[in-house]
Amino acid sequence: MQQKKYFLGVAVLTMLVGTGCSNKAAYELMMTNKKQACGRMAEGQAREDCLRGYEKTFKEYEYQRNRVVGDKKIAEPTLQLPTEKDQDDSGN
Repeated sequence: MQQKKYFLGVAVLTMLVGTGCSNKAAYELMMTNKKQACGRMAEGQAREDCLRGYEKTFKEYEYQRNRVVGDKKIAEPTLQLPTEKDQDDSGN
């Protein structure tokens, strides 16, 4: 069982790296895993109810997410190098 989890983790990591870890790829992978979990855990009506919770498309998810958190883009980090003025101010 431990070996199966390890393999699944490696497979997920490989897929994310291979796809450039785009939001859509990560979302689709997550949904696939959740749907598989529904299939393993539930039977009959319970399985159908579980699967129904994961029918949202990426476009719908992205729209709802943007409504909640806004359409903010993460700023890329910048490298702040000390200038001569900064060194003079520090007493060096």
